[in-house]
Amino acid sequence: MERHLTFAPGELPDYFAVIQPELERALGYYLPTGPEPDYKVFNEALGVALLEGKRFRPMLTVLGAEVVGGRFSTVLPAAVGIEYVHTSSLIFDDLPCMDNATQRRGHLALHLRYGEAVAVLVALTLLNTSYGLLLKAEASQSLTRNAHSELVKAIGPIGLIGGQFFDLTVESQTRKTKTIDSARILKTSALIGLSLRVGALLSGATLQQLAALSSFADLVGMAYQISDDITDRQEDSYRAKSPRANEFTIREGKTQSTVGLVSDAQSIILDMFGSTRAALLLCEVASYSADLGGRLAGRSNDHPDREN
Repeated sequence: MERHLTFAPGELPDYFAVIQPELERALGYYLPTGPEPDYKVFNEALGVALLEGKRFRPMLTVLGAEVVGGRFSTVLPAAVGIEYVHTSSLIFDDLPCMDNATQRRGHLALHLRYGEAVAVLVALTLLNTSYGLLLKAEASQSLTRNAHSELVKAIGPIGLIGGQFFDLTVESQTRKTKTIDSARILKTSALIGLSLRVGALLSGATLQQLAALSSFADLVGMAYQISDDITDRQEDSYRAKSPRANEFTIREGKTQSTVGLVSDAQSIILDMFGSTRAALLLCEVASYSADLGGRLAGRSNDHPDREN
């Protein structure tokens, strides 16, 4: 059912509170479970993998649609597909052959709870299902094909897979700034850009609008990563000595490092789309990225607060 909602600037949590119930219902509706009782463990693992996610990326898919004049109902299946992609990437990231994480969202990583084989199969199932969901959008065949191609590109060697390859193969002590930035854009910005562009593509966005959303995603992704890096240093300092010793320095570093990126991202959106509700909410997303970086960017480490 089409929604006509209005929110004042600065109300991103209120906006999300309205769309989240339908997102959650759709996540369950499209969940690719197998027939019980034979698939009981597999189905349970699927459900566990999707628990407690912030649903940040499917929200971006909805905003990507709305900012170009699209509708929530048109892109709901695609938004679910985006969350399935994100969840599958987290499962893969946590595996021993990747980041070897022990926790996810404060709980045991999926491969430790159900075994590596089940975790891999769950991740593959979610990823496989996402491809079909983008084709279920209420849009023309040409638009759904374009969105599908966008998904394939974002997951591939110049997207999530390529970013993970950088992380696994490039030694930290020999990394150059350009290489690090490339990996950040591939892993962090690729999924943010995919989320926004899929919603916009399915809603008939122009090439200029898509380019603006891509630039916005790159800047927001970099703001996420910088904030995440600073948070890492903060956590390291907490382990070494009193948290208060570095609290001001960390906060100041985060502000100085990200303020320009956030400002540029907001300018791109306002210049292209004006001060519409969806545009203002995207501007708030950019600010949010600088404050919560790692918790929204999909981190893959052992810290219990790392993101969904």
